[in-house]
Amino acid sequence: MKANKTAKRILCIMVASILLLPGCSKGNGAKKKVKLETGKIEDTSIVIKAGNTGARYSEVQNYCYLLKCQYEASFGSKLWDYKLDKNTTIGDKAKQEIVNIITQLKIIKKTAEDMQITLTSDEKDEAMRHAEEIVNNASAKDKEKYCLGIQGMASLYEDNILAEKMFYVATDEADTVVTDEEARQADIQYIEIVTKGKDRNGTSISMDTATKKEAEKRAKKLLKEAKETQDFYSFAEENTDAASVSATIGRKNNLLDNKATEAVFKLKKGKFSNVIESKGADGTRGYFIIYCVNNNNEDAAYEYKEKVIEERQTTMFKEKYGEWLKDCEVSISQKFWEEFEI
Repeated sequence: MKANKTAKRILCIMVASILLLPGCSKGNGAKKKVKLETGKIEDTSIVIKAGNTGARYSEVQNYCYLLKCQYEASFGSKLWDYKLDKNTTIGDKAKQEIVNIITQLKIIKKTAEDMQITLTSDEKDEAMRHAEEIVNNASAKDKEKYCLGIQGMASLYEDNILAEKMFYVATDEADTVVTDEEARQADIQYIEIVTKGKDRNGTSISMDTATKKEAEKRAKKLLKEAKETQDFYSFAEENTDAASVSATIGRKNNLLDNKATEAVFKLKKGKFSNVIESKGADGTRGYFIIYCVNNNNEDAAYEYKEKVIEERQTTMFKEKYGEWLKDCEVSISQKFWEEFEI
């Protein structure tokens, strides 16, 4: 799996699952207790608490700045005021997301400490390089508003790198075997004559038995003509009821049912199927004429393997994280939450 995908997955993996959870911290009682700020919120105020670990207001502001950089260039500063429903804006969702991310990272960091997993000097240098680039390119106004400092931003990046490292530690025993046959992907072009469902124009179709027989006859006629054409793709576009005439499919797909999929995987490159009746995942039924463009798309198969392994690892990580979460009491400063804005 490509490592550059992992950090983003870590940050989103348990969103909306960890705020204000009841419970008792089981950390080392000898450690100094972390207290949430209940009075005036300042840069150094502890506003989020996870077990015996706290996050300062300045850290939250650092994340706000990164979010601002990521989205405002494309959508503008008014993005955060856009209403998702009567009572919720995108800014409200973003605030929740930031708090969730920070809490997750604190819990993961605490677990890493317990397991004596640390960053290498190279990893710390990487965090410092990212921090210097971000802070040095920020305006003086943003540095003040978002509490930007190189050391604080470097610490933020270190937490993210450590979380990525912990992901691999926690999922080391995940099953990473996906056979070539299981992963095989085929490139096809096809004509679909819809007998039940909606065609490419959105027209609802529901054929009776007699009409279906006529549709099958039409499909068989089209198959004969298709075998004689020099450009099946264009021929399919002119004669299909479907919105698309090409796809890359694996053994699990939304286009064809299991029987039709098996027929596809028996085709050799450059060959046509017989007329096949099939049902799609959306309930659409129809007759298919399928042309095999490539019976083994190796790049698509590789991507499928990565996807399957990633899903297995993510499932395992969620289970491990759930266990780590039991050891931490999570809370947030009410005063901070009332004042917090993107």
